[in-house]
Amino acid sequence: MKKITFTVLMTFLLLCLQIVYAQEKEYRPGGEVYVTVWDKFYNGDHEPDLDDPLIEAGKKMTLVICEAIKNKDMRLRRYAIGALGYIGDKRAIPTLESILKSKDEIYYFRGDALHAIYQIDNVLGKKYAFEFSSEHEYLKMLKKAIEEDAAWLTEPSEEK
Repeated sequence: MKKITFTVLMTFLLLCLQIVYAQEKEYRPGGEVYVTVWDKFYNGDHEPDLDDPLIEAGKKMTLVICEAIKNKDMRLRRYAIGALGYIGDKRAIPTLESILKSKDEIYYFRGDALHAIYQIDNVLGKKYAFEFSSEHEYLKMLKKAIEEDAAWLTEPSEEK
């Protein structure tokens, strides 16, 4: 009986995962000019490097990334949010603020937005870290790192 229950449970979980992943979409705003960048982004296969194509394209990607990440079902959304922090363009802040401030967002997207804001504007990032740290343990952890100006917040991954 236990084996049957386990099998049924695992089958159900796999079905749920397939549904979740089937619903993720590859948003590619910006038209033909950005096709190559979006292709490299969505077709990457080394997790620490997934955001590299967006970062390497630079500030010209800021507004199209902002348009894409407004979609909660965006595939690789966390990496796109993170890329905005490394690009460092202040035009991304309103979009990042909307993600951070939304109670409908999953906590890790909110944390990624806070991290990106901090990378773009340390002072604003510190302000938001104090404001939102009580809302989730992940945001509390980020607040602590921001208070300490932890190097990992602004330096590229060592894994690359």
